[in-house]
Amino acid sequence: MHSVLLLWFVIGWLIGTDPVDAKQIGIGIHPAVATDPVRGAHVVYGKGNAIFYTTSPDGNRFSTPVQIDSLVGLHLGASRGPQIAATAKSVVITAIDKLGNVWAYSLNRATGQWQPKVRVTDVPDVAKEGFVALSAGTGNVYNAIWLDLRKDNHNKIVGARSADGGRTWSANQVLYQSPDGTVCECCQPSVVSQGKHVSIMFRNSLGGSRDMYLMQSKDGGLTFGKAEKLGEGTWTIKACPMDGGGLFVAKDGTITTVWRRENKLFKARQGQTETEVGEGKNAKIVSTKKGDYVVFQQAGQVMAVVPGEAQPKMIASGGYPKVALLSDARILCLWEQNGAVWAQIIK
Repeated sequence: MHSVLLLWFVIGWLIGTDPVDAKQIGIGIHPAVATDPVRGAHVVYGKGNAIFYTTSPDGNRFSTPVQIDSLVGLHLGASRGPQIAATAKSVVITAIDKLGNVWAYSLNRATGQWQPKVRVTDVPDVAKEGFVALSAGTGNVYNAIWLDLRKDNHNKIVGARSADGGRTWSANQVLYQSPDGTVCECCQPSVVSQGKHVSIMFRNSLGGSRDMYLMQSKDGGLTFGKAEKLGEGTWTIKACPMDGGGLFVAKDGTITTVWRRENKLFKARQGQTETEVGEGKNAKIVSTKKGDYVVFQQAGQVMAVVPGEAQPKMIASGGYPKVALLSDARILCLWEQNGAVWAQIIK
């Protein structure tokens, strides 16, 4: 018995984590996580058509998951799934059905009541790829973006804005359309907000290459500037990589990105050159005063690169990791493994 315990300790020391810290928080797949202004953590995930929500004050204790709805034909799997964002007043979840409609669910935090879903897309059946992203900004404002086929049956980046905690949404706006006709069809876009600074990252399809691009707004998502390519290299590929990378915005508005090019991952802060992270896919990132934390998937394992350590370390078996910065600067990681959602603080 003592030898088994010793072996367990050695394994934990070698990978740099305490296995006891990992906890199963729900049955389902594809978790998404967000923090509110006081950095409480909010998590959404799916199982079949069901959408589940749980919350945590500290990344260690999680509430019993609550089923928010059963959305017929919920897009779930291969980076598709419900998304979440939160303000001091509300929590909003977006999800897409397989007909191609984006829906929003909103929680009034004062009453603790979830409101019936409302449709975000103002044209029916146009978000058939199933990719949506969501962010929360100043006050009770939310920005949603998705891949959209309207008018010409080519995927483009379309967005909408809510100023009332997700109860109503603006007229949809085409934010970007590739000159070559379509953006990358199978890669999840990202959106983050800090104050009125809203940033969008997506994988383009331009000139035979599928590279990451960044667009920014300084007025809360009302208007966006020109799409700018990320990184020095390019990825010439005729197929969809199915990998949308990760995007983070700090309190001072600094943007940090991580993305995949061929089999390698790269990260870059705004205005800086790219840095190679290693081999992997499905990466996400948060930035702190200590440096960048990157989580990603590699050969069926969830890996992490943390400040002060040159080599990635294994967190657990599984895939599609997500990461969030908590109020005390600790890093919360979530992932899916064998049909369950797991969480752990990265040390």
